[in-house]
Amino acid sequence: MDQSEHFRFVSLLALELENGDIHLPSLPDVVLKIRKMLASDDCDFEKISQAVSVDPVLVSRLFVFANSAYYNRANIKADTLDAAIGRLGFEVVRNTAMSFAMKQLYSSDKNSDAAKYQRAVWARGMKLSCMAYAISKKRSELNHETAYLCGLMHEVGKLYILTKAEDFPEFLGDRTSLDAVMEEWNPQISKSVIESWGFPDEVAESTDPATYLVHDAEASPDLVDVIVTAKLLLDGNEEKLETVFAEDESCVKLGMNKEIAAEVMRTYRDKLKSMQQSLS
Repeated sequence: MDQSEHFRFVSLLALELENGDIHLPSLPDVVLKIRKMLASDDCDFEKISQAVSVDPVLVSRLFVFANSAYYNRANIKADTLDAAIGRLGFEVVRNTAMSFAMKQLYSSDKNSDAAKYQRAVWARGMKLSCMAYAISKKRSELNHETAYLCGLMHEVGKLYILTKAEDFPEFLGDRTSLDAVMEEWNPQISKSVIESWGFPDEVAESTDPATYLVHDAEASPDLVDVIVTAKLLLDGNEEKLETVFAEDESCVKLGMNKEIAAEVMRTYRDKLKSMQQSLS
């Protein structure tokens, strides 16, 4: 690939980031409404139900999710929207809506040259969100639904990069260069996208551990630690994980060890299976 093409592409990303011009399509109204409701002091069951009821596709996904093996342990079918929301809870409803919206974003252009990359990034996002959820479930001070959200959007910057790369076909066809740019620029761009969607700072900052990781093994774990550990569990060499647990700051803060990791993996697999079924 001509290096000038690489330079032009990276220069475009840098300029758009500097100008605050990083934008993906807006989230569906129902997602924005639920997010705003949960951030307010007067959120209630009736308002959430009314917001969800206008989106029949989301309603159908909530029924599937509420009646899945993961949430329906007692095998009692939820056959009304109110029953489904009551079983899942407001934050799970928000995350289901967000997951469905994100899946649509990643598959909006199935015939493009970038489509196969987008599918891979989406699959990775689902794994990361479910792993973050599973890790945070072991810590009472962490909100596992917020952790799920962090994992889900952790690599949304890569989607933005791929949409821009379609105007640079030679660059898009160079997998090595494309991967390198996505890894380098994803944290900043993901943070910018998440901020533009109005999510809290702690969610946006979790995209960039290199900047926001607290380097103190005695500090309380936060969502950045959850994401760092989630990536280690997904990508690490199983034979070396015990050493990683003892040496990595985030793993130490989370109290990660071989036994806890085994429990986390079971929760992760159950959650991932449930999400894949509900979104299929």
